[in-house]
Amino acid sequence: MSWIRQAHEEQLALCVELEEIADSLPASINKQKCIYAAKALCPLIRSIHHYEESVLFPHIARQHAHSGPMSATLSRLKFEHLEDEGYAEELTESLLRLGSGEPVNDEAVGYMLRGFFEGVRRHIAFEKAYLLHDYLPFSPISE
Repeated sequence: MSWIRQAHEEQLALCVELEEIADSLPASINKQKCIYAAKALCPLIRSIHHYEESVLFPHIARQHAHSGPMSATLSRLKFEHLEDEGYAEELTESLLRLGSGEPVNDEAVGYMLRGFFEGVRRHIAFEKAYLLHDYLPFSPISE
């Protein structure tokens, strides 16, 4: 399995965990799951984004050196990475508060969780559909 496929699977698994946390609000919060998700969230997202931006995107850019639309797409995805990382930091704080039993606005945290995991799922679906179908055999992203 390629590195990027594994990375997508890890992100999607985390999205499932975040969705379960959102569904558990306000009455059935699993504090341990909140703490686990908080500790995993930023490192996972940052490491995947770093790989994509330092290995995958440059490879795709070289393959489409004369394509303005591809350049614009890669720029947009990099911007989404910045947004996702900022959002992940805010979400980490909320998850840690939930996990420690501190009071939070359950409705706001649920909204944040859903906004984050739905955005990540859309990002992955876009990458799979429009970027990766031609590039998965590329050796640096294969294990």
